[in-house]
Amino acid sequence: MKKIILLFSALALFFAANAQKSLTINGKVDGLTEGKVYLSKMASQKPIKIDSIDVVNGSFAFKKGIAATDIYMLNFGKARAGVLLFPENENFVVTVKLNNNAIESSEVKAGALQAVYQDYTKALKENRMEINKLYPAYQKAKTDNNQAEVDRLEKELTVKSDAFEATENKIQENNASNLLGLYFVVNKVYYYDYEKLKGILEKADTNTKKSEVYKNLQVRLDKMEKVRVGSMAPDFTLPTPEGNMVSLSQFRGKVLVVDCWASWCGPCRAESPNMVALYNANKDKNFTILGVSLDRDKDKWLKAIADDKLTWNHVSDLKYWQSMICDLYVISAIPETILIDKDGKIVARGLRGEELKAKVAELLK
Repeated sequence: MKKIILLFSALALFFAANAQKSLTINGKVDGLTEGKVYLSKMASQKPIKIDSIDVVNGSFAFKKGIAATDIYMLNFGKARAGVLLFPENENFVVTVKLNNNAIESSEVKAGALQAVYQDYTKALKENRMEINKLYPAYQKAKTDNNQAEVDRLEKELTVKSDAFEATENKIQENNASNLLGLYFVVNKVYYYDYEKLKGILEKADTNTKKSEVYKNLQVRLDKMEKVRVGSMAPDFTLPTPEGNMVSLSQFRGKVLVVDCWASWCGPCRAESPNMVALYNANKDKNFTILGVSLDRDKDKWLKAIADDKLTWNHVSDLKYWQSMICDLYVISAIPETILIDKDGKIVARGLRGEELKAKVAELLK
């Protein structure tokens, strides 16, 4: 952990990526004498395979090389986890130990960014081990109804978790301009609103802006800009349970809540009584709700509508997270509400309960 802190200030001096230089990857794998090593490029949260090579006598070498403008991942045989590579100006020397198709340990020698990431992964492993040690006692305290011990252990778990999150945030802040910083952004991007993500991407240096990770984050930002508060709500058309097509534009002239939910979403179902109360109190005041479900199972969708007494309009393409609404409105979590005024402008997003009730009342004055 100390090494991570010491390297924070040094990164700015060490990081000088050379996009033209081709970097080689050489390595040894203990536990895989034969098989394949796969090289992937990190474009978003899902790596894209770009090359593979045979392991010979526990060794491998990618001589074709990689450019210093992207984050890469190595996967070994059938092992699910991989090893991340952060290119700078140094070639990579990788040492991995496998145990039952799992990476038991790994070491990557390269530049300063890789060194910081290497120390981060070690600290992460230690943090998880510390937390895992507390869980048996925590579960026992819950089983024994020992509330005092439950509270004490929850506090200790929270302290450890928050401390490590602060470490992650510090690494990201001190590497805001480079690939390592973007790695942490990708893992947390679903928590960022438009302004937060915009501010982060503005700090990226010229080399980092060439990366696939940056380009994908920029695409997300561009989509977010079109559906942020103050923008005109993009139109869409989806089928009702009966198969009739309903468009957002049909509700122009009314205050509208687009309620993105699903039958399998516990927090969504818990919010149903509030939505029912909101609808019943305002349905005769030029107000309505359009439920957009991320369900896959039509029967479960219809049952949830009936069980929760959701008597407003409902639509869904039954495509789960692949629903067009998720892409169009950049929805990464539900429940999500989009409040639209009579002119079709987005007034608020993510409001629930009393906050949503108050905002609707304000628009209906």
